[in-house]
Amino acid sequence: MSAAPEAISLDRPVVTPCRVLVVNGNTTATLTDSLAGQARAFYGGAAHVRAVTAPFGPAYIASRAEAAISAHAVLAAVESEAARAEAPFDACVLACFGEPGIGAVRERLDAPVVGMAEASIMTAMQRGDRYAIVTVGQRWPGMLREQIRQLGLESRCAGILALPGKALDYASRSADSAAAVARALEQAEQQGADVVIVAGAALAGYLPLLPRLPRVPLIDSYRAALAQALALASLERSNYFAYTRSRSPSDNPGQ
Repeated sequence: MSAAPEAISLDRPVVTPCRVLVVNGNTTATLTDSLAGQARAFYGGAAHVRAVTAPFGPAYIASRAEAAISAHAVLAAVESEAARAEAPFDACVLACFGEPGIGAVRERLDAPVVGMAEASIMTAMQRGDRYAIVTVGQRWPGMLREQIRQLGLESRCAGILALPGKALDYASRSADSAAAVARALEQAEQQGADVVIVAGAALAGYLPLLPRLPRVPLIDSYRAALAQALALASLERSNYFAYTRSRSPSDNPGQ
């Protein structure tokens, strides 16, 4: 019976709202507003969200050159926000599937940094054997294949499907766009995927809009990143409080 109060007291700090920084690697402020609203709805009272837009770069990343520029912008945004924050962030989400600058941000920020691609692919592999990715932009399949190879996860990728047109056109969430996404998801399933990732900031929150769903599980890449950021932040805080409590003289009167 004596162990119960100890377990409860260790859990209490973990449920204190985490501070999560969401960085839109694109310069479209309306997209940042959408991402911020989705994050706050997803977290509820579990986290306080600070969402920022890349200070310079493309409106929406569509090439390797634009991704390189955005990496600099993302790092600048994170360093600026970390410097001015009243308290340290518990986690950071890079709200761009290409994850520009993620290595540099992890080097500079003393907190878990989660990218949409890595988080959603890891999640997909927990739901099925082979995953496929549906995104927007004709250059993205090649870019993502490079990214997946760097992660060492290419052997389980069933395919990458690129929707035609510009990503920001899909952010308007029209009925035609939703129908195009639904068709691409069905094609991904036909290619042998048993789980499909809906990838990119422009497609975040699309699942409720789809006219029909495939028979396989779907992973919203942004929500996967939000979930993993909260999980990692909670784990880090739990470890910290457990360690500090174990070192507290008041909790160890016999020492």
